[in-house]
Amino acid sequence: MTHNLVVNYNLYQKMEVFRPHLVAASAMTRFHSDDYINFLKVISPDNMQEYIRQLQRFNVGEDCPVFDGLFEFCQLYTSGSIGGAARLNQ
Repeated sequence: MTHNLVVNYNLYQKMEVFRPHLVAASAMTRFHSDDYINFLKVISPDNMQEYIRQLQRFNVGEDCPVFDGLFEFCQLYTSGSIGGAARLNQ
């Protein structure tokens, strides 16, 4: 939806695209526990039943669905958040 608004209002012509560097899992552990980051790396729709306790502990599975590539997705948006914050502070 956001992409469509940006394109339809020609906002992209006034924007600078910022592509931050991909952060390592170790950078993510500055804000989250090692257990949580490791959980994100291994969880998938195929093995969810093996991680019932962790699903409940980390509140994943209900309104935060498990999908293939979950860790990579989290890594991408974390990279954007950290990179954007760093850029704002320059």
